[in-house]
Amino acid sequence: GFQKVLGDIMKMMIAIVQEKYTDALIDRFLDEDIYVTRLSSTGGFFKSGNTTLLLGCKEDEIDRIYEIFKEETESEDVHMEEGDFKVSGATIFVVDLEESKRI
Repeated sequence: GFQKVLGDIMKMMIAIVQEKYTDALIDRFLDEDIYVTRLSSTGGFFKSGNTTLLLGCKEDEIDRIYEIFKEETESEDVHMEEGDFKVSGATIFVVDLEESKRI
């Protein structure tokens, strides 16, 4: 049968990041040999500038990547007429990958 070792299971991390944190995050990922692709994007409740980062990683790298996000971003309290809101520094989705190839 077909088996995968835990460390070889590939994941795609999709992170929507406040624009002001993007450069520092990309620098950290490159320093730690983590491949990242940057996509410009807009949207969200406050229509603020953000960037979408795509990271292909092994399952056993996810915790280290989360730590980098925690170190380089922070949530903020925003006060508006409509009320007070907490805005995340990064929103991260993790998806299983069936296959990953570099061509």
